[in-house]
Amino acid sequence: MDVPFIDTLDRAYDADIHGAHKAARERSWYATTPLGILVLRYADVQALLHDRRWREQGPDALRLAGISSGPLWEWFHQIMSTQEGEPHARLRRLVSKAFTPRSVERLRPIMRATAHEFIDRFVAAGRCEFVEAFAAPYPVRVIGALLGVPPGDFAKFHAWSTDLSLAFGYDIAAQRARIEAALVGLSAYVDELLALRRREPQDDLISALIAVEEQGDRLSPAELNAMVTVLIFGGQDTTQCQLACAVATFVRHPEQWERLAKDPDVAVTAAEEVLRYEPAGSGSPRVATEDFRWRGLDVKAGTLAHPCTPSANRDPAVYPDPDRFDITRRHPEPQLTFGGGVHYCLGAALARAELQEALPILARRLLHPAADGPVEWRAQVLIRGPSRLPIRFAAGD
Repeated sequence: MDVPFIDTLDRAYDADIHGAHKAARERSWYATTPLGILVLRYADVQALLHDRRWREQGPDALRLAGISSGPLWEWFHQIMSTQEGEPHARLRRLVSKAFTPRSVERLRPIMRATAHEFIDRFVAAGRCEFVEAFAAPYPVRVIGALLGVPPGDFAKFHAWSTDLSLAFGYDIAAQRARIEAALVGLSAYVDELLALRRREPQDDLISALIAVEEQGDRLSPAELNAMVTVLIFGGQDTTQCQLACAVATFVRHPEQWERLAKDPDVAVTAAEEVLRYEPAGSGSPRVATEDFRWRGLDVKAGTLAHPCTPSANRDPAVYPDPDRFDITRRHPEPQLTFGGGVHYCLGAALARAELQEALPILARRLLHPAADGPVEWRAQVLIRGPSRLPIRFAAGD
């Protein structure tokens, strides 16, 4: 087989990931990289996500960075996404009892009000840096409302989450001090919040997580802390990036923006198409747990395989004309931005709701958006998106 090589550590790759994926995907179902294999086609990514002979990379990423102790090491061993088998299933059962579809749905009015509030602050100017003005603060407010966090603490949460996102990139060793300082600060804050909610329960997710029980089993204090820190981080950083990815995409497709403004009923398909076409999540790496033959490839235990979500979401075998952005597209198969199998993203419903509520409001109020300077994208990270997105627009209703 003609197996292509993609240098995923090269800045040229970050500048055009879709072009690199397309060229490689036409030749092979996978590519080699400096960090293992990159699985490119939809069916093969699906197979990887559901095959239990592959586990989440988890702390292995820290070992590669020379980290084998300390706050970050301990946190990686506590969070649910790095657990496998029954420990993972147990945590997921407990958390799912508290983090319900109802808890997400009741936030929709807050999402709408928050979107209008932030837009009101900059719409008259006719221009903004979209990440700072909207994409960053919007999910902070929403996850804060879900968890029951005092609004005055939102700025701290955002700063901690921004630094913690560096733990999911390729430069962990160099950024370790910054990452661990954020983690220590966030963890200490969460401990105080958990103690307060034990004394004074509220109608929020933190109180529900403390109270959740199944046949006498509860989340331990360490598990509660890890779960809340992940929810704070994941509920901000990934949605921030996905919103920025969405608006950057719409700027390049103004006719689709106008269509969304005129017909907010397409919000559900628009959100799904954004998640397919320009996902913030690039896929969580897996590690082989044994030697085996897989998809015609001899795999050795310890092999690293990266399920490439952006490539799978543009596989022409599943999505006709996959490089066309169409907010009315009906997906024949689910896009893979939220993963699959037992590690399917727990926050998928929340992220979808945030996009479904924010995008139509943005489209009605920010007319004819256009680039107002160069877009700066995150590089060398698993959660990608614009770090700066200057736009100009005409004020709508």
